Parts: sequence; structure tokens; C-alpha cells
Amino acid sequence: MKRLTVIIAILVISIGLTVPSLTMGARPTSVNNNDKPAARADGSKWRIGYCESESFITYNKTLAAIVKGLEEIGWITDLKGFDEAAANGDSREIWKWLASREVSPYIEFVDDGFYKLKDPGFDKEGIMTRLKQQNDIDIMLVMGGAAGVLLSEQRDTNIFVFAASNAVRSGIIASVEDSGKDNIWAHMDETRFVRQTRAFYDIVKFKKLGIVYEDSPNARIYSAVNELESLAAEKGFEIVRYHVTEPRTPEDYPRYYQEVQAAYNKLAQQVDAVYVTIASLESDKLPVLFQPFYDHKIPIFSQLGNIEVENGALMTVSVMDEENIGRFGADNISKCLHGAKPRDLEQSFQSAPKITLNAEVAKKLDFKLPFELLIVVDEVY
Repeated sequence: MKRLTVIIAILVISIGLTVPSLTMGARPTSVNNNDKPAARADGSKWRIGYCESESFITYNKTLAAIVKGLEEIGWITDLKGFDEAAANGDSREIWKWLASREVSPYIEFVDDGFYKLKDPGFDKEGIMTRLKQQNDIDIMLVMGGAAGVLLSEQRDTNIFVFAASNAVRSGIIASVEDSGKDNIWAHMDETRFVRQTRAFYDIVKFKKLGIVYEDSPNARIYSAVNELESLAAEKGFEIVRYHVTEPRTPEDYPRYYQEVQAAYNKLAQQVDAVYVTIASLESDKLPVLFQPFYDHKIPIFSQLGNIEVENGALMTVSVMDEENIGRFGADNISKCLHGAKPRDLEQSFQSAPKITLNAEVAKKLDFKLPFELLIVVDEVY
């Protein structure tokens, strides 16, 4: 029992880092920002656009959280019915709802200001020309590393980037302390996957960890490969990895799932734990994909978060608190609208970790849960 207590103490320490200038998990607040929301000097509204890399659950949740954050500090005044629109999980539908209503006397969500890089008709030159020359958007909300990399190339429109796994490694910003570009800001939680992977190791103490990801520079970043390799060198465990090619079109998914299933079938016979990296996995497919791990009693840890635990992973340590990230972003957007350069704003905010467990999966895996772990679990499916 004493050994288990030490394990949980290490877990709490490893995921409970302090946050510079902010209390982790607390409601972020504006600093020295007493100016009230206001439209432009000529009475016109500030215009906001949006661009995302692809459809991804974190993007629409973060967008909704930013909107709620702007409401809390007075920039948005009427969100009646918004919760229903946000619940459908589609960023485009959220945007249509915002753009079609008078939600604020100060800002507007531009009707034709929604862009998605993976849309069949996405026009890269069109959006870049608009931002550089048309000058009809004041702030672009950007979700994901790929969209952040693209839009950070221009210097004319203010860009606020969220949900990029590591905006520094991606080249969006120069550093956590300084974006390097007056019009660019990106949320950074540079140790989130370090905290997450250390927590999983402290709980399971695996000797061979399995991972599956696309062998590309961008995928290595969002799959936390560097963090896992550093931890493996420190703790002495082996990483067993298989590479797959992410789907580029809807028609490509059958091929992709065959590759993932083949990789999981092999891993289940080679490892004693698996880290399911962020990838294009539909949650309803997980029970079938994970069957080899159930059969071989392999603990399944999700990098993405709760939705994968709900649908078949054993557990996650969530490091994406969209609600408070949205508030943090809203506060910084407010400062920008009052005249601050994005480059001069705080970019670092670490989310409070939350442990989520699937009790049914634990039973399937014969995974024995120590009491000390149970008392720090935030959510159980």
C-alpha cells in the first residue's frame, strides 16, 4: 500500500505543475484591462474570421469556449440558443449560427469568413490575398497547426492560433515568450504531453509501449513522439512503433482503417501498454479497433481525451481544458481589440489535468485499480 501511495504522489506531482502568472485551472482573467467593450470609433463592428485545419472535436469545443469567454467579459451580449448550436459538434454550423444573428453590438462573425484547409474547394491563394490586401477582417481565429502555419505567413491581419500541438516546433511562433511577429499570437502549453505521458508511465510502469502514427514531421509533433522518446530514454522502456498514412479524402478511410487495424493486431502481441496518439479515428470505430488489446489485456491510454475513453480506451489524463483556454483566448482577443499587439500578449496557459477512466474496459483488461488512483479520478465511464 505504501508503494502505491508513492506512485500516486509522483503522478500528482508530474501532472500538477504550477503555471507562470496564472493558477492552473483557475479562470484566467485580464490584467490591467479595465476598458469596456466598444465598437470601432466610427461605430462599425470589429470583424472576426475563422480558419481550421480540418474537422476535429477540440476545434469546435475551443471555438464555442472562446465565444462563451467573450460573452463573460461583455463583448457578446446575446447567445440565446447557442448551446444547442454548439452541441452539434460542427465548427461550420457554429459559425453559421454566429454569423446569422446579432450576437453583439461590438463584433461580428463574418458570414463568408469561415475557412477549412481540408474542404475540397479550399482556396489558399484566395484567403491569403484577402488577408493581405482586402483588409476586411480584424482578427482570424485559427485552429490547428497546419492552418496556423499557413496564416502566420502573412503580416497584415491579426492571427490567434489555438489547438496547435506545439506552435513553436511547427514554426508558427518563435518562442513561448515572443511570437516573433507583431500580428501573431498562439496558445502554448509546452509541457502538456510531457505531463500526460509521465502520468501514464507512473500508473502502468510499462516495459514496452506501442504507438501508431504517420511518419511525417507534423504528425510527430501532434503525436507527442519527441516527448515519448525523451521519457523512454529516461525511464528505460522500449517504444514499439508502426507507421500509417492518414486519410486525405473520405474515400481513403477504408484503406486507413485497415492499416491501423493491422498495426494494432501486431502491437497487441508485442507490448504491455499502448498510447493511442491523436489521429483520424472515429470514436464509434474504437471498440473494434481495440479488440486485440482487450484480448491480450493491454492497457490503452488515449492522448486525445475523454471521447476515446468513453468509447473504449482505458484512461486519459486530459490536458485540453477548452473552457478555460477559451477564456484565456477571449481575454487576449479583448486586449487586441483595445489596441494591444498580439505579439505583446501572454501566450502560455497550462490546463488543470483531469483523469478519466473507463471502468468497463478496466474490467475487460483485468486492470487492478489501486484505491489511491480511484480517489483522484475526475470522471468514470
